[in-house]
Amino acid sequence: MHRMAAFLSGISIVCFAASYGVALACEASRLVFRSGVRGAVMVFFAAAGLVAHTLFLGWRAAASGTLPLSSPFDWYLLAAWVLAVAYLWLALANPKTPIGLFLLPVILGLVGAATVASREPFLHDAASLFWGRVHGAFHLVWSVSVVLGAIAGSMWLLQAWRLTVKSSSAGGLRLPSLERLEHVTSRTPAIAAWAATAGFASGLILNAVNHRRGLMETVPWTDPVVMRMGLVVAWLIVASQWAAMARRRPGGGRVMAWLSLASLVVMAGSIAWGLAGTTRHGRPAESPLGVADAEVVR
Repeated sequence: MHRMAAFLSGISIVCFAASYGVALACEASRLVFRSGVRGAVMVFFAAAGLVAHTLFLGWRAAASGTLPLSSPFDWYLLAAWVLAVAYLWLALANPKTPIGLFLLPVILGLVGAATVASREPFLHDAASLFWGRVHGAFHLVWSVSVVLGAIAGSMWLLQAWRLTVKSSSAGGLRLPSLERLEHVTSRTPAIAAWAATAGFASGLILNAVNHRRGLMETVPWTDPVVMRMGLVVAWLIVASQWAAMARRRPGGGRVMAWLSLASLVVMAGSIAWGLAGTTRHGRPAESPLGVADAEVVR
């Protein structure tokens, strides 16, 4: 038991990030040469990274008593984990499709964001714990939807270009049909818009619950978190409506593809804003003496 604990505690972000990096290098090598063993090597490193990633999250939850979505650090790593699961499943189901060229950079980007994000868990009681999980879960859903939609949109544009210039599947790369990709880009905007709206609304409820119970400071409307999420929600609603109209028109596939990519840019900008800016989001309430309530309790 002691050896197992020592092994689990020794797993670091570098372990699974390096494995995902090797898998990405294998994916990129498709553009240069063909190989009969590359697929097995690629899946092996992706699976090894996912196992290490899972053990890291499990050990963190067991050792620190925190749960997924309890801090920005955990949120980024959990989002990366969900996408890593999706990548491994897609790589096994469609070995000829270079999904990793599009998905693995996003996974590594989320892991990188986690390294600079706060690891401090949010204060909570039973009510705020419930709404906090709802809030985090909806944010996870819309973020994953945006990423998957953007990947499908990128592949749609690439496939459309190859068909226009009558390019062969150079390097053995096979992309899904335009119809299959359009099916994804036509649905992910609506899922992302609904989930983001629900996440924003649950965040307002969480803010009210925490303020009423004196657990955290009230997050004002001018706080960067509220402003950037409000802008993201507004964009996703507009994008979903735009995509719905484009779907019924000739050439709508291209419009939906670009909208999906634009949504990814908006999400990336929101993450960068959140990492670089200052916010009262998640800050514990202070006593009249200026000492955080959590510290007083201790």
